[in-house]
Amino acid sequence: MAPRRLARSRPPRRGQPGDTAQPLDRWAVSVMVTLTLVLAVLILGGDQAAARVRDFSWQQRQVGAEDRAFLLTFSRPMDRASVEANLSLSPPLPGKVSWAGRRMAYTLTEPIPYGQTFSLSLPQASDRFSAQSGKTSGFQPFQSGFQSRPRAFLYIGSQGEEANRLVLANLVQRQRLILTPKNLVVLDFKPYPLGDRVLFSATDRDRGEALLNQQLYTVTTGIQIRPPEALLGESAAAWRPSDHDSESGQLELVLDHRQYQNLKFDLSADGQVIVVQRVNRQDPTDFGPWVVRSGQDPYRLETEPGGDFMIAPDSQSLVLLQGEGTAIIDLAPDTPAQAGQTLDFLPGYGQVLDIAADGTAAAMVNFNQNDPKKRFMESLFWVTNQGREEELLTVSGTILDAQFDAHQNFLYVLASELLTEPSQDKLTTEGYVEQPLLLAINLKTQAIIKLLLLPQRPRIHMSLAPDGRSLLLDLDQEEPQPVKVGRPPPDAAPEIWYLPLSLASDPSSPQISDPETYPFQGLQATWLP
Repeated sequence: MAPRRLARSRPPRRGQPGDTAQPLDRWAVSVMVTLTLVLAVLILGGDQAAARVRDFSWQQRQVGAEDRAFLLTFSRPMDRASVEANLSLSPPLPGKVSWAGRRMAYTLTEPIPYGQTFSLSLPQASDRFSAQSGKTSGFQPFQSGFQSRPRAFLYIGSQGEEANRLVLANLVQRQRLILTPKNLVVLDFKPYPLGDRVLFSATDRDRGEALLNQQLYTVTTGIQIRPPEALLGESAAAWRPSDHDSESGQLELVLDHRQYQNLKFDLSADGQVIVVQRVNRQDPTDFGPWVVRSGQDPYRLETEPGGDFMIAPDSQSLVLLQGEGTAIIDLAPDTPAQAGQTLDFLPGYGQVLDIAADGTAAAMVNFNQNDPKKRFMESLFWVTNQGREEELLTVSGTILDAQFDAHQNFLYVLASELLTEPSQDKLTTEGYVEQPLLLAINLKTQAIIKLLLLPQRPRIHMSLAPDGRSLLLDLDQEEPQPVKVGRPPPDAAPEIWYLPLSLASDPSSPQISDPETYPFQGLQATWLP
């Protein structure tokens, strides 16, 4: 009997009983068809959600002269012409537009005027796809606002309750606020980048301290600024407001005078570095610049002793007068022990008056010691980081100060010329007096514009507003005032002059319009950043 073979089971064919894949396949096919139809509808009909502004970088912020551009970020690629045609700023701010994908940048061509509130409006616009297809597309209207920083300045009072104290004058609120207590005699000060604090040197009159026993303090102004987030991202600790809410007059000791006398000091543009000229009380040969950083112990800058100095706008280097020139000293080494290395040396310049905000140029003085024809004259030079050295001005007197405007269009100069003064005594020869002048130099054409003939004073101080639209001058009042600028005060206290600058008649030549004298008096009147 032949062996029986086992029958092999065969898988069921499609459509036969036991076929469990057929419903699943049908469901998958139906889902694919549905998604295909939806996708086709979206492609043909487009996304019906309205285009909108997703982010505005200056929204509800306070901006200053260092803020050059704002960004508008859209939810989808936009028709650029429609955006530019419908965008409006009130009050108007001259500027130019550039694009990068969904972002539009508006770059100001002039510094923003301080003390104003602005509104930005984009009532309608089209996205790129609807503009190309000719179809109408919805747009969510956008409106927002921002402010510029307050018009305010600091000065050292000279009368009454303000005498020898630091005072804040807020021109928007039309009020003055004394920041320091009566016992402190303020000698010098530097405002912090946001104007929320002030670094100042002072002696304590209650302790009978001499001028060389000054200590460094900070005090809050009560001003709270909300700068754009892009600025905070670069150096959050430097540009963030102080932790004293909106209170003014909060004091903090920065550097005492127990072992060293504190002399001249400067504050970096980012508010993180203080450089102080110090002298050892026990060893007068031990003197030189010291560096003070937040959260670190002060340390000596290991470099050759020098004279006047200034921290460069990059906050990374120190401009220090050494010998017969100016040295550029490293302030940002890998370790404090390496600080003080000379990065560059500019021979022949004996004074640095100002450095442009972007660090590309400096206003420097040459005393012409090596030029017999100009030995008793001073020359003002425009020196760039590209090696360009242009002589802008030579005077027979003194170049007292020079300050760049925010866009380096003009250099404002306080200088003097020697004038012959006839002697009233026939037996003596005639003498000389210095006649102060206020000038503006157009840096494109190098044309010199005479703004004002100033009265002869032993001390004149100048401060250019950060928006470049006005100047402050404070002058010792020891003689009758020969120039009519408002009404002179009844006593001999230092006057503070407010000089508005206008380019209305000629953009290449600023002029002073409607000057006035403030009814209060003080020294070192300095605009807040």
